[in-house]
Amino acid sequence: MSFINGLLDTAKHLPGVANMLNKVASNKLAAATQSRPHSYSLWSPLDKLGAAPSDYLTWHTVTDKNFFDLHLPPARAEYVSQLPNNAPTKDFPFGEITTLFERKSGLKQGRSSVFFMFFAQWFTDGFFRSSHIDPRQTTSNHNIDLAQIYGYNEAVALLLRSKHGGKLQSQFIDGEEYPDALGEFDNDGNWQVKERYQTLPYIEDSQWQEQIFGHLNDQQKSHLYATGLERGNTMVGHMAISTLFLREHNNLCDELSQAYPSWDDDRLFHTARIINTVILMKLVIEDYVNHIAGLDVLIMDPTFAEEQRWYRTPWIAAEFNLLYRWHGLVPDYLLMEQGQESLTDNFELLKDRGLSAILAAASKQPAGQISLDNVPSFLLPAEMAMINKGREWCLQPYNVYREKFGLKALTSFEQLTDDREITSKLQSLYGHIDKLELTVGLFAEDGGSKLTGELQTAMVAYDALTQIYTNPLLAKENYTERHFTPVGMKRINATHSFQDLADRNLVGQPQVHVARKA
Repeated sequence: MSFINGLLDTAKHLPGVANMLNKVASNKLAAATQSRPHSYSLWSPLDKLGAAPSDYLTWHTVTDKNFFDLHLPPARAEYVSQLPNNAPTKDFPFGEITTLFERKSGLKQGRSSVFFMFFAQWFTDGFFRSSHIDPRQTTSNHNIDLAQIYGYNEAVALLLRSKHGGKLQSQFIDGEEYPDALGEFDNDGNWQVKERYQTLPYIEDSQWQEQIFGHLNDQQKSHLYATGLERGNTMVGHMAISTLFLREHNNLCDELSQAYPSWDDDRLFHTARIINTVILMKLVIEDYVNHIAGLDVLIMDPTFAEEQRWYRTPWIAAEFNLLYRWHGLVPDYLLMEQGQESLTDNFELLKDRGLSAILAAASKQPAGQISLDNVPSFLLPAEMAMINKGREWCLQPYNVYREKFGLKALTSFEQLTDDREITSKLQSLYGHIDKLELTVGLFAEDGGSKLTGELQTAMVAYDALTQIYTNPLLAKENYTERHFTPVGMKRINATHSFQDLADRNLVGQPQVHVARKA
């Protein structure tokens, strides 16, 4: 890609050449491995639930999209069984392999901002939705759909809609718009979920609700927002990014209503939603993937995608789910003018400080490096779960995935990273790089000028582009002014960065510089 990157950098101000080279680069990234449908998934027969995925083609592995699919067939049982032990011990409470991820001597800074980390977590939590009952399964519809604010089906969307002017339910605090409160205090002073939200899936399932909110007291619960997904309140960043896109939706409704006064609530809502969703996809390509790949020239251009061999119905891969555990990005705290603030269970922070202040602080603060030896202690259980899932799902070794994505297999741990302490540990644990498991190898790779290592960058770019360009909203039949309206197309065409999104939705509040790099 270095030769193509150089050409793109030279030609990005020449529209005709830049568009052509953008197609070349996008095609190269999207054609990194074979086209879908893949032959394997995490499906296993009903009478063998919990067993290893099927290692032969079945009707269900290519049709049952309740399960994540697999880029490669399951590894042989003997490979998985000989992997180094990751069981908790007295010396390694989260397992010896998990300890490779632990941040032991302060944050290793990367080239991203905490704002980038906010978006990455919010985006992936909204897209890779593992079932809380069976993690092999997903509640995702396998398309980017902005379920964070709309929910993953129409029933949930109806609960979150105001039913007036196409808008989402919201509340205003000190002149700023936020998602609606999830609950309220009753006459006895006890917090309870509002009646309108009682049938949200994560509320209706009492065990699931307890799992998410059971550790909170009533005062903390009083700051919870009504969100489309269960993780909407877990991080300060989740709440901030959802608020930004909720404001965009409601602002779009105002513009559409003014332009088309005869439209009813349903048409306003659904048109604003598809515009907002395409804006998200455009930002993913032009601001997010560019940053990951170390580029600044990729643009969203759906005009060529349908003719490409890789244009297939999207299906989220299990490997894509696991590789996105970018917990090294997460600092130990959010640094604001008033001091350090917790990133988790800090529900009142957004309302108390305002969206502008949160975005400004996150844009100024460096995030961590995506690597081993850089994950905060409170996220080690998530790393342990990632490693264990990779084994339960029988993922092939790291080097096999390199070859699958058109890269050369490495012959030594020294080719993986310049960190000699890490190479020594990996040599001791795995013996040979051909035995290195994917979930560790991806994070041991040196990234160089890119955000992530060579294999992870290739896998992220492949899945991101093939998920976006195959989204039905971008199909030639659909992506037209007839459906998106001149108002909507103007809004989409005017959006190239998160700065554009923030500028439109911080009216009346302090304007801030929103940056993916600190």
